[in-house]
Amino acid sequence: MSDNLPHICIDATCIVTDTKGASVYALSLLTALQKLSLRVSFTVLMRQETINRIKFDNPNWKIKAVKIKSTIWWHLLTLPRILKRLKPDLLFVLGETPLAFVPVPYILTIHELPHLYRKLAGIRNKPLHHRLSHLLTEIFLPSICRQATYLLAVSQSTARDLEKEFQISSQKISVTYEGADIRFFQTDSLTTSNWLKKIPHPYLLTFATGDNREVPEQVVSAFGKCNSQIPHHLVIAGNCSELQKSTLVETAVKLGCLEKLYFTGYVPNEDLPILYRNADIYIEMSRYEGFGLQVCEAMAAGTAVIASNVSSLPEVVGDGGYLVELGDTLTLAQKILFLLKNPTELQKLNNLAKQQAANFSWEKCALVTWNVIDKIISKGIKNYANL
Repeated sequence: MSDNLPHICIDATCIVTDTKGASVYALSLLTALQKLSLRVSFTVLMRQETINRIKFDNPNWKIKAVKIKSTIWWHLLTLPRILKRLKPDLLFVLGETPLAFVPVPYILTIHELPHLYRKLAGIRNKPLHHRLSHLLTEIFLPSICRQATYLLAVSQSTARDLEKEFQISSQKISVTYEGADIRFFQTDSLTTSNWLKKIPHPYLLTFATGDNREVPEQVVSAFGKCNSQIPHHLVIAGNCSELQKSTLVETAVKLGCLEKLYFTGYVPNEDLPILYRNADIYIEMSRYEGFGLQVCEAMAAGTAVIASNVSSLPEVVGDGGYLVELGDTLTLAQKILFLLKNPTELQKLNNLAKQQAANFSWEKCALVTWNVIDKIISKGIKNYANL
């Protein structure tokens, strides 16, 4: 790397071994940024156990592996010391996290506001360390955002929340939508695995992964109202807890549709695109979404979606699906029946879904992100008010 180039340090410690939303965002954005061949040097801080998840071919990019036992204390105590040694021109943090004194200007990506997540979804069933981390982030985040040089929000909804909840000026925020990976648009070229062949057809798809935002109970209830009129199974994907699974089974038993429920358990990442594509409808009832990546991925695979009318989901769904009120089980059942009994309308929505998903891409996300970084480093900006 040339010492004459501006130096950007990227905190990518949100990347973990599991394929989660923040990890997908970080890996996809870093890959897209690298393709821009920027005249800047980057040092990417990554957990030691995750450095094999990405490869940088550009000599101006390097990975610095770090050991993290406690995410909270690493950010509060260790990160400032690393920054003093590296002396970057700018720190880019890829997710909301507690920060203490940061000796350089920094920008921060905000996926969701922790206090809204707690209010709308709750964190009571999470492990103690998770709840502690969540609450500390909730306490620190308002001041962290106000002190940041700039903020990136993953949707207009998140940007509005930042303005309203934290009193952040809109001049300090840019929206950098996430996107579906190209493989979700190219499902016809993918091979169906033995795992996928076990799934009964035809089917509707929803997720139950233990995330408190998800409301699969409403999906099962709606399916129970209409399952006798359709040949479909309801595929429930993800590693839901035994308690959640028993609740869903109990609901299905009451409604007489248990034999048409299929729990996949963990979904291999490579099988996700075809899992979406083969579903006739993807249903996402959620209490809160910073962006709604699963909805975007399903639409990219050419599958119509029905989603709850909350937070960012109307932005993502657009004309590619239907929105219903959270808790309105009857309307959800009616929408399912309408689409399955009107194949022309369903095909039309499938096409619109793919078109809508094409509006979001990691290439666009990277370009908007770089424009913000470039604006800051080219003007030597340390305070957003000078923008």
